[in-house]
Amino acid sequence: MAAYNLRTLGLASSIIGFAAIAAWLGLAHSCDPQSGEAVIAGRVMITQTLAGQVRPTDVLFIIVKRPGGTRPVAAKRIESPQFPVAFELTNADVMVQGSELRGMLDVMARLDRDGQAGPVQPGDIEGRYAKNPTLPGGRDFEIVLDTVH
Repeated sequence: MAAYNLRTLGLASSIIGFAAIAAWLGLAHSCDPQSGEAVIAGRVMITQTLAGQVRPTDVLFIIVKRPGGTRPVAAKRIESPQFPVAFELTNADVMVQGSELRGMLDVMARLDRDGQAGPVQPGDIEGRYAKNPTLPGGRDFEIVLDTVH
C-alpha cells in the first residue's frame, strides 16, 4: 500500500514539474480567446492613503518581467493617470522585437515621479499583481499601488 502511494505521489510530482517547465518555456501559455493573442489586461488602483500623493506630472508604468529577472519583457507608459487606470499589454508592447508574452511572468506597476523608465527612484510608488508569477491570457489583473520607495 505504501509503495502504491509513493509511486502515485512521484507521478503527480513529475506531472507538476513538467507543467512548470512547459509554462516557463512558454509552451503552456494562454491567449485571449477573442483575438488569439497573448494579453495581460486589468486595472491599477492606488491605496486611499497614497492617493493624495499623485501629481499631474507622474507617469504610470505597467511592467512585465520574468520571475527573478531584472529586464522588462514588456511595458506600457500612461501619462497623467487618473485612478483606477485600465491597461492592456499585448505582444505589441514587448521590449525586444520578436519576443512574446509567454511563459511565467511577474506583473507590476510603478507611479514614477520623474517620468523616466529605469530603476525605481525615491518617491516612486509601486504595486505588484498578488498572484505573481502568472501566465498571460487574463483580463482581470488587479494591481494596487501600495509601496513608496
